[in-house]
Order: sequence, then C-alpha cells, then structure tokens
Amino acid sequence: MTELRSPHRTDRRRSVRTLLDETDDALRHGDRPGAVVWPTGFDLLDSTLNGGLRSGELVLLGGSEGSGKTTLAVQMIRNAVSRGRHAVIFSFEHEAQTVVQRLLGLEAACAAEASDQPVSSAANVHAFRAVFEAEDPHRHGLAEALGQLAYGRAALSMMDAYAERLHIHESNSQTTVEEIADVVMAIAEEAGEPPVVLVDYLQKIPRPGVQEDEVSRITVITESLKDLAMELECPVVAISAADRESLSSGHRMRTRDLRGSSALAYEADVVLILASKDNIISREHLVYDLGAIKIYRRWSVITVEKNRHGTGSIELEVQKNFEYGRFYPTVRVVSERLIEERIFTT
Repeated sequence: MTELRSPHRTDRRRSVRTLLDETDDALRHGDRPGAVVWPTGFDLLDSTLNGGLRSGELVLLGGSEGSGKTTLAVQMIRNAVSRGRHAVIFSFEHEAQTVVQRLLGLEAACAAEASDQPVSSAANVHAFRAVFEAEDPHRHGLAEALGQLAYGRAALSMMDAYAERLHIHESNSQTTVEEIADVVMAIAEEAGEPPVVLVDYLQKIPRPGVQEDEVSRITVITESLKDLAMELECPVVAISAADRESLSSGHRMRTRDLRGSSALAYEADVVLILASKDNIISREHLVYDLGAIKIYRRWSVITVEKNRHGTGSIELEVQKNFEYGRFYPTVRVVSERLIEERIFTT
C-alpha cells in the first residue's frame, strides 16, 4: 500500500507532555486541538454523533437494497461541501454524471423550499437526466438547457458554489486502496485541508494480484481505510454491502450482516444501518390499519449500532424524497416499536 503520511504529523511518538504543550499552544492561537468535525447536515444525527463526521474516523453505512444508502451518503457529502469543506466520492456504482444529476435534483428541491414553494414544483432527477441525455440541436449549453426546467438555473447556481470543492472519482475494478490514498492526498495538498471521503462501496475495492478469499480481502481493505482516515486526519465514509444470505433469511439487518469480515465492526468507529421503515415496524402498528404500511414506506430508519464517541443503539428516522435525490433534512427519533426480525423479506 502507498505509505500514508499525515501533513501534520512527522513523528508518530509523542510524550503526554508534548501533547499537552501542543494543545495549550493550539488553544492560545485559536486553533482546534481535537478532532475536526464535518457536520452531516442532519441535525439530530449530528447531535447523536457529537457534531458529525470526525477526522480520523471510519464510518460504515450499511443497509438493505433500496433503503437509500447512496442517497444519504451523497447528501451528507453535499452538506459538507456546501459549508465550505472539500470532499471526494469514489463511485464504484454510478457514473459521475449520474451523481451530478442527483445533486441537481436535490438543489432544485432546496431552491423551491427556499422560495416557500412546494418541492413538487421543482424539476426532479428524471427531468435533469433527460436534459443530460437529450441532443441539443441549438447548442445552447448547460445553463440555458437547465433554464428550461423549474428551478433548474437555481440548482446549477447552487452547485457552482461548491463545484470546485467536490470531486467524483469514477472507480472500477482497478481502483485500489493505494489509488484512493493517492487521490485523497493530492486533494488534501491542493485544498490545504483533508477532504471527507466517500467510498461507494467498500466490497468493490480490489486487491489485484493477491490470492485470498473475500473475508481476508475485506479485512485488509477495511484496515487500510481506517489507516487512511487516521493518517490523513479525515473522515472516511464507506458504504457496505450486506451478506445476501442474511437478507434472505427474513431477519432485520445488523452489523454482523455486513458482507465480509469481523474487521468491519472492529475497525469502524461508527456503524449506521439503514432500513426502510415498513420492513422493520412492529406488527402491532399494522394490525388495525394495514394502510399504514404506505406511510411507513416513506421513511427510512437509521440505526446507530456503534458510536465510539457517543451513544449507540439509537433509532432515528428520515423521510424519503428519492425523486429529488435526497432525504428531507429533518430527523426525528422513532416513536413506534421496531422489531428485531424483519416482517417483510425482499
């Protein structure tokens, strides 16, 4: 693996006296001596995580198919860069243009809300995708093409404000941890600060030329991502696939169901499991009102299974707005009883 070397630490061994003196000096200069925090932009999730994503931490985001893992992660990244930070997305699942289209849909929805108009009045992701995929015989360019969509020009303007700080890497079967580290270090050097890193998703990172089983490969990959987070003092958010057998068995997804090795749970500082609420709501909430399932289907539950610097085993919920490439930003605590085993299997 590429040797990682933090721009802030040249000597890995320091006495407690040195640490105290460095902390005192940082405070006297108005600097932050502890971890740097990147808010996710989801208020209650941030308070649960003691402010948000922390430098040096590996955050795993798992969940069943269709629960919104990529949507949530990209939205957190967008919220970070819109506050002036830098970020990079390593996308093994989607082309860069697809991510951009989702972001435009998100920004259009936000622009409508800022104008006190219903979200439905804005162009959605499908409308932006149609612009990207259509031929423009008049060659008017992007701004004019998006200007034909409701809040399209506003969405582009909002993206322009952070476009230089957000990087998308179209990753593939040749994108190793070494390449990820090189890209992150290059961005950190250019930006003067480490970026928040999103890997979508962890199990797709290869180790070419190495003969090993999947468990061993994922163990090394997970440990390497944790090392990268610590050495470059940045948060690394890694989406993790679920073990297919565990999902088909009809039980509620937990950390143990993430595909690969026990290193996923051991190395991660934070583990978030995302599930569609209709799959994990207790049957007692449905027995007298079967139509309620339609309401629960609009929500995803974020279970904070591990939180090294805060409280774990917390159930939060966010409302889906997938046609605009996002969740609504307000988070609330789940008030209903959830089950340990899933009612509905996929």
